[in-house]
This record gives sequence, C-alpha cells and structure tokens, in this order.
Amino acid sequence: MTGARHSRPAILWLQLLLVGGLACVVILLVQSFRLARSNQSVVERALRDYADFAAWSYAQHLSSDMREAVDELLGAVNHGEGLHTGRRVPDARDMGHFLPEDPGCNCHRTLHGPLPRRFLAFTLGSDTLAVGANFAPRKLQGWLSDSLDSRALVVPVRNEAAEEERWLNRLLTDVARGPESSWGYHVRIDRRDDEPRVLATRLMPTEWGDTAVYAVEYEPAHLDSILGAVLAANDLLPAAVVEGRSNGDVLDLEVLDAMGIVLFRHGAQRVWDFDATAQLPPSYGGLVVRAHVRDDMAEAILIGGVPQSRVPILLVILALALGLTLLAAVQLRREVRFAAERATFVANVSHELRTPLSQIRLAVETLRLGRAPDAGSRDHALAVADREALRLQHLVEGVLRFSRGSRSAEDLRHSTDAAQEARAVVSEFEALATPHRVTVELAGASSVPMALHRGALRQVLLNLFDNAVKYGGDGTEIRVRLDALLRGGARLIVDDNGPGVPPAERDRIWQPFERGGEARRRAAGGSGIGLTIVREIAQEHGGTAWVEDAPGGGARFIVELPDERQA
Repeated sequence: MTGARHSRPAILWLQLLLVGGLACVVILLVQSFRLARSNQSVVERALRDYADFAAWSYAQHLSSDMREAVDELLGAVNHGEGLHTGRRVPDARDMGHFLPEDPGCNCHRTLHGPLPRRFLAFTLGSDTLAVGANFAPRKLQGWLSDSLDSRALVVPVRNEAAEEERWLNRLLTDVARGPESSWGYHVRIDRRDDEPRVLATRLMPTEWGDTAVYAVEYEPAHLDSILGAVLAANDLLPAAVVEGRSNGDVLDLEVLDAMGIVLFRHGAQRVWDFDATAQLPPSYGGLVVRAHVRDDMAEAILIGGVPQSRVPILLVILALALGLTLLAAVQLRREVRFAAERATFVANVSHELRTPLSQIRLAVETLRLGRAPDAGSRDHALAVADREALRLQHLVEGVLRFSRGSRSAEDLRHSTDAAQEARAVVSEFEALATPHRVTVELAGASSVPMALHRGALRQVLLNLFDNAVKYGGDGTEIRVRLDALLRGGARLIVDDNGPGVPPAERDRIWQPFERGGEARRRAAGGSGIGLTIVREIAQEHGGTAWVEDAPGGGARFIVELPDERQA
C-alpha cells in the first residue's frame, strides 16, 4: 500500500543488520589479510633463510678457492712466521717455475684457478719493480718463464709505463704497511682506468731487514671465471634445494667490490625482494656477496609446499557479507527516505490545514464580534469561510484517500454521469479559483454515463486543478475536456498554461512526495500526493494517467477511466 507505515523497530533492526554486516565485512577483510600475510610471511622467511645460507656458502667457497689459487702461485715465498735467511731472494721472473709442470706441453699450468697475467716483486723503500711475464703463446694455455724453453716461439716485449709502475709500487706499499692477514696473503681489487685490477700479494721479510712484496695479477676477464666457478660448485647448496637443477637456476647472485661496484652478476635482471648478503674479510678483497633465491623456488624448497591459501573461500564469504550489507544499506536508505517523506508530508499537510483554518477563524471572529456592519461584509466573510472550508474538505479527502490506499473489491462502482459531475466540480472550484484570478473552461460531451467509485472523478479533477494553480500561479487558465471512450468510460484532458513538465520528469512526478525541478525552484506547497492519487484512481478503474505538452504551452494531463460494465 502506498501509504504504508514503517515502524521504528524495523529501522532499528535494519540498522543493527547493517552494522552487523559491516562488522562481518571488516572481520573477513582482516582475517583474509592476516591469512594472506601469514602465508606470505612463511614463504618470505624461508626464501630469506635460504638466501642467507646461499650467500654464506658462496662466501666460504670463494674464500677456499682463493686460498688454493693464491697459495699455488705464491706459496714458494711463504716462509710462515719466519724470516727469509738465504742470500738469494726469488726473482719475479722465476716464479713461474714453481707452478706444477705439465710434461705434455713442457710448460707449467695451475691446478687451481686461471693462469696469472704476470708475477710482480717489489722491495719496500726502493723504486724498482720486477715483472715476471709469460712467454708462452696464447694458444698454448700454459706458462713459460723465459725464452730458453723449447716451446717459447714468441718473446714478447714487456715495458711498464712509469705511471703504471708508480701505481703498482704505491699499491704494494699500502698492502705491506696495512693490517696483517690471517692467512698470510692479501687479495686486492682496485680500479684503474675504469677496469678492475685483481692482485694477490705476499710479504717476505728478510733477516737483514728488507721486506720483499711478491704479487700476482690476474687478467680482468679471469675474474668472471673465478667467481662463476664458485657458483657452479656441486656442494654450494643442499641437494634437496637444487634437486636436479643448477645453482644458477635457483639463485640470482651478485658479487660487489668493497666500493659497491658489481664485479659479477647472474640473473640479476629480476627484482630482488628477499635477498641476503655476506662479506669477506678485507684480506680477501672485502668482497660482498648478495644472493637471492628465486620466488618460483618456494614450492620446491618449503617442506610440504607453499601453504594453501584460503583467500578464495574468504572472498566468497566476503562477497556474501557485502551483498547482505548493501541490501541492508539500501533498505535502510529507503526507510530513512520514507521517514523523511512522512515528516515532509505531515509538515506540508499541517501547513495546508493551517491556512484555511486561519481564514475560517478570521471570518467567524469578524461575524461574532460584529465587525461586518452591512450585509455585503457579512456575505463576504461567509463566502471566505465557505471557500476555505471547501478547500479544507478537499485536502482532508485527499489525505484520507491516500491513507486508505487502493480500494478493496467490495467498494463497488456507482452509475454516474461523468459530464454532470465534472460540471459540478468546476462550479465548486470557482469559489477557490476566483481570488487567484484562475479561470476554468469545460468542454466536451454533455453526458457521459458510466460506473465510477464514489467521488473518484471529483478527486481527480480537484487534484489536477490544484496542481495547475500551484505551478501556474495567479491568472492561470485551465481548460478541461471530458469525452466518452469508444469502449465505454471517460477520457479527461486538463490543460494549463504553466511551466510544463520536462520529459525526464514525467514518470517521477506520479510518485508520492516527488516534485519536478520547477516545483523545487518555486518551492511550491502542497501535500505532495495529489498526482499520486490521480494515477491510483485511474488504475483502480483499469485506466491510466500520463502527462505531455499542452498545444498552447504548459502541461496536458490525460486520465482515462474505462467503464467496467463495457469490459
């Protein structure tokens, strides 16, 4: 029913439902987030732990490989903690002879690490640098210390530039005067001319007070082979982690020098989220190892696999909770809107009632106190009271009609001449129209017999007249035409010269308490139910009501009331 009442407890329950739904949504969101974060935390912690182990293991393997490679090259001058006592100090040019000999090539080759670029020897306090070069051709891939070897086909010329020699002397002096090494050697990685220079050094103090510094320098390209060989070690990572893969398939890895410049990189094009680092001691060059276990390895390295996410189920529950919450919100909005409309309706009706009552009371007071000395004044006061009482009657009838809603089947129609009733209503309305200079013209059939609910046509006409005056203002011209329908019944047309109704608002104005844009701009009064009553009466009679543009401007309201006896 249009005028159905919604109780306050219903709104309270809807509010509780809305609050409960929102609480469920918040709880589910929090739980979903916590569960997702918990699973993610397990994965992240495992990846970081394995990355930490990988960085540590790589650093240990690199240290071990450095010790083996450097000891093989400089072990001949290693006298432990003792002093060199022999009068002959090993020459840098002879250092290659201490490398393992390969009879197959009649040359020397290393067992650990690549061949060096050259050997160096320097006595602290001097300004000379001895250089031991490899006289073997490149294709031999071995070491020949002098041109007398049978395989020495080319004798290269080795002339060190003065600036290069000074740089090497300063570097070797810094190493000799720097902190002691725990393993007897120092690995030094410096940059010169934007190129890494990799050297390993060993001090040889003598009993007569001199200190010789021996060094071996690698080609810059050898650095990749040294660091890459460590990554390829079989025992770098646990077998359960590798499981048929190479270390490079599992790890992204970088090796940086002490200044943070990348010396070696594998797979570092990915974003690193869970990496770990390990740093070698200064005597090993202060290298920094940065390792990252690839994200797609989480399933393989976690015992039992990655925890299964329950987020999809929670999302389904969340969607249901959101649906219920939205439903409660919509219903609550409707209830609030109905409550606001009821308050507006009561306020409007109260205002509409107050005006005629005030006019009636004023007229009665005028007559009671004898302020109308002649018959004309008394007739005028009575006319005002009669007119306002009529307006009050129309308003009360409309409110009662709206509060009752649709009539029941037992409220039968009565035979009525619609044309005659229309003329009576027009005559009755003239008393209300005259003070506002409103004119009403009636045309059409002189007689339209049909069956109508009692007072139905009267309420339709009065509400349409009231609507025309309300929006047309003083001086409105209302044109009414009543014709018989071919199938029986009446067709009522009411034109006015007001602002009209825009097409976008022609459906909305029939709803209770709805007003068009023009009505809101003019702040027109009224109860807001007049047009609703008109359409309800038309529908009760099996007809309809609509609005369109009037031919001369303004609005044209058309109401069809079929005769049920002709159905």
